[in-house]
Amino acid sequence: MITEQVRRLIETASHVFVATADSSGLPHIAIGEQVTITGNSLLVFENWFCPVTLQNIGANTHVSVVIFEPETGSGYQLICSVARNDNAAIHGGDSAKAVPVNPEVLTRFTVKIHQVLGLSSGIHSDIPIIG
Repeated sequence: MITEQVRRLIETASHVFVATADSSGLPHIAIGEQVTITGNSLLVFENWFCPVTLQNIGANTHVSVVIFEPETGSGYQLICSVARNDNAAIHGGDSAKAVPVNPEVLTRFTVKIHQVLGLSSGIHSDIPIIG
């Protein structure tokens, strides 16, 4: 599913954008930094995501991931679904104290890529190039 060109861009990107939506369709964007590729169709994120992102992926597993090169004005949109979601750590919380209200949570979640679309700041189609 992931071509070498897509793989290289994911591995060299300093940030990727993660679009989620709640159960009513209200969208939300987050920025991910720690992304690894597993196999040929899985991305693993490990980031301090905000509570809205975490609530959204719990209620609606459809996710869009954008990898973009500002220098070229092009990149990819990956149409994905959440395959696994784990809270790795809670910032400011430990077993001896109560968890703070709205804590920052180090989250590890895995998404399965279903389609890859080309993305450009210019004219482009939304026809999948992979998937």
